[in-house]
Amino acid sequence: MKYLTKKSFEGALWFGSLRVVIKLFSLVKLVIAARILSPQEIGWFGMIMLPYGLAEVMTESGINQALVQTKKDVKGYLNSAWLAFIGRGLLISLGLWLIAPLISAFFKADLTLGLRLVAITPLIKGFINPAVILFRKNVQYSKEFYFQVSASIIESLATIGLVLYLKSFLALPLGVIVGGLASLGLSFLLTQVYRAKVSFAKLKELYAYGKWVTVGTFLSYVNDQGDDILVGKVLGAGSLGFYQTAYKISNLPTTQGAGLVYQIIFPLFSRIQTDMVRLKRGLIKSLLLTFSLSFAFAMAVWLSAPLAIRLLFGEKWLMMVPALNVLLLFGIMRPLVSVSSALFDAVGRPKVAMMMNLIKLAVLIVLIWPLTQKLAIVGTAWAVVLAQAMVYPYLIYKLKQIWR
Repeated sequence: MKYLTKKSFEGALWFGSLRVVIKLFSLVKLVIAARILSPQEIGWFGMIMLPYGLAEVMTESGINQALVQTKKDVKGYLNSAWLAFIGRGLLISLGLWLIAPLISAFFKADLTLGLRLVAITPLIKGFINPAVILFRKNVQYSKEFYFQVSASIIESLATIGLVLYLKSFLALPLGVIVGGLASLGLSFLLTQVYRAKVSFAKLKELYAYGKWVTVGTFLSYVNDQGDDILVGKVLGAGSLGFYQTAYKISNLPTTQGAGLVYQIIFPLFSRIQTDMVRLKRGLIKSLLLTFSLSFAFAMAVWLSAPLAIRLLFGEKWLMMVPALNVLLLFGIMRPLVSVSSALFDAVGRPKVAMMMNLIKLAVLIVLIWPLTQKLAIVGTAWAVVLAQAMVYPYLIYKLKQIWR
């Protein structure tokens, strides 16, 4: 237990620093882009990233989670996983390139060039050295920190420079490409390449665990981005720019806090997956910590948002404040579900996370259209909050099943 406690504090330090640095640079990037570009241009970039994200989750294999969760020596699996990652990257890039004109027609905006630029990134990322997963597998938090933070800083600085130089929304997809190249280069600088024979039997074994992760990730994406698709299609790029920016601000501290806790406790829970007493104790502590941080950060954002937005983003962005205030409720509720999912993933039950996403999606489908039609982006925000709230009864039921 002392080992796990030590690793938890070590992980909190490294991943906490990671999140702070990444979010600091991301916030600076967002502020500069919002100052130079219009809400409509920010919305165009959001439209481009929607099919990109959808293509990624539709082909998500869950292989990374399987490599972390398994008790076997994963070094013999890495080259097999690498082949899958390269094939996935090629498939996504080709698909995005082909559908770019259709996406432009769907949103009634000229997005073809921007989407085809972004389409280069998945191919680049497919060649990333898969051995970087060992950082998380072996709880080598310092190496994970240097890998993620270096790539993020390079992407943010490149995007800021491109926005200042081009003064066009095309600077944003170009920045994404730079981020992909940075991750590729760093993956070979920070770890070695492990030689192992490609085995389709091993790939099948990894996919067996990852199938529920694939479905769950897809449903999670639809839950998270379905509101963006509707806002972009029905209300236009300007409204999407306001809504996505409000979403990012409202969830900036809370969601990142949940991501931090998940990355720490998933590998640790995987190591003690058969010890239900220790799992329960660890989950309760994680939930209390996450709720405290989420609530405190949400209150800070709520109190400071109007003044901070006026000073940082400018008067034109104040229209997003009502939606931001509603989304703060979502920012408090969402991390608790994310942290609980770490336990289900660790004990080999990723289907639970998939079912939670399915419940949320069903409620969202019922509510989002009428509320958006009546209250615009504020209605969209309320639909997201209510859909998240309806997940909790099922979550509590499944937790009680585990502790029996």
